[in-house]
Amino acid sequence: MTPFDVIACSWPRPVEEAGAQWVSDPEWDAPRMPQLPQFHQHTVEHQPCWAIDWRNVFSQGLRFHSHRRSGEMRCFHVVFTLRIHDSGKLVFWDDDGCVIRRDGKVLHEDRKCHALTRHEINVKAGDCLEIAHWQYHGDWMWAGRLEAQPGPAATLEVFTPYLAKIEKALRQPNGPPLKMYFGGSSPARTALSLYSMILNGYHPSAVHVFGDYQWNEESQKIFAELLPFADVVPTSKVLEQIAAIRPELVEIAAAHWHVMKLCVGLLCDPNEYCFLDDDMFILGPVNDALDAFKKNNLVYAPDADYSHDYSGIWEGADKKRQIGTGNINTGLYWLRNRHKRAKIAERLLALPASASAAWQWEQGFMATEFEDDPCHALPTQRYFYPYFDGLPGGLTGYDYGMNPCGFTSVHFGGLAEKPGEAGARMLAAQLLNRRRRRSA
Repeated sequence: MTPFDVIACSWPRPVEEAGAQWVSDPEWDAPRMPQLPQFHQHTVEHQPCWAIDWRNVFSQGLRFHSHRRSGEMRCFHVVFTLRIHDSGKLVFWDDDGCVIRRDGKVLHEDRKCHALTRHEINVKAGDCLEIAHWQYHGDWMWAGRLEAQPGPAATLEVFTPYLAKIEKALRQPNGPPLKMYFGGSSPARTALSLYSMILNGYHPSAVHVFGDYQWNEESQKIFAELLPFADVVPTSKVLEQIAAIRPELVEIAAAHWHVMKLCVGLLCDPNEYCFLDDDMFILGPVNDALDAFKKNNLVYAPDADYSHDYSGIWEGADKKRQIGTGNINTGLYWLRNRHKRAKIAERLLALPASASAAWQWEQGFMATEFEDDPCHALPTQRYFYPYFDGLPGGLTGYDYGMNPCGFTSVHFGGLAEKPGEAGARMLAAQLLNRRRRRSA
């Protein structure tokens, strides 16, 4: 995978040249080509990198009588935009020179005619760099590589600037407490999920996070820095609460994440809450969910309808039936739990935790436990699930900032590949600056 993507490229435009130097202004708003150039692997100064050979790009589709190489585009320039995947040092080579800007500010300017020459600039995950690259004559290439920062440093650099906005938003709550339970394997994605909910979705009256027994030392440090506003509920306290209800459930919950997730939600305070998985990104206000929650005890983002599977698992293979909540997905839901905790614990003990796939066991329990409560499934067009519906542009190619499809949430559950650390850091700028983009 390349460490950066070309997301836009102009048609070549002529330049004014004097003394083998580019003297006219870059045409930053030049018309765009409908097709994008592709990077290829290349070696420069014994270093592997990713390169665009513009002569190849602009000679494609032409046939020659000899083996003469074409595509020079003498005294033209192109403007292409790179989206950077991670924070670090961008090392690049150009022939001839280029001008680079970010958010309208020039970071690098070299207007000379020369062979491949090395330069470097510091970049952050999600940066969009506009590169105006000119050609005098002969070879014409741009090549680069990214020397990424260590993960924890890069994650903190990306998310720390948003902390003040998060804390300000939480001082004006407009919804019930938020619960999250996560394993800590992808702290950047966890931070992005939670931050996107608070900055784009709604402001919970409190944030309770669970699962610290799964976090390694690096994740603990990142969460301590990025989630100072959250109540980190120690697993020891969770197990004490479970033991006070049904001691037999403690060992099972500690051994199975899906049982622990249900216990965190249903057996630990508070009883009225929103639950958010850390592979769910929030792109817009959840007002429709909050309005529905005024009239319903359970409001959830939908899945496929697994009624027969869930009823068969929890009620017996001979009792498969249709369930109104058979399409529940527990990646995002609001619950007003008025069921007795002792009875919930008793039901959890009635079926071995390994009796079915973990997600079926967990979601099937929720579906059968709350089917008689007032419930509301949110629309799939807004609470989007790529596992079934795909995702235009792919994981990192969809424009989360502009959100052209109008999604409220995107849930990456069920996918073999989800946005990882670098992907989450890259997407942070798009997702967490959405209000600024809309008002721009």
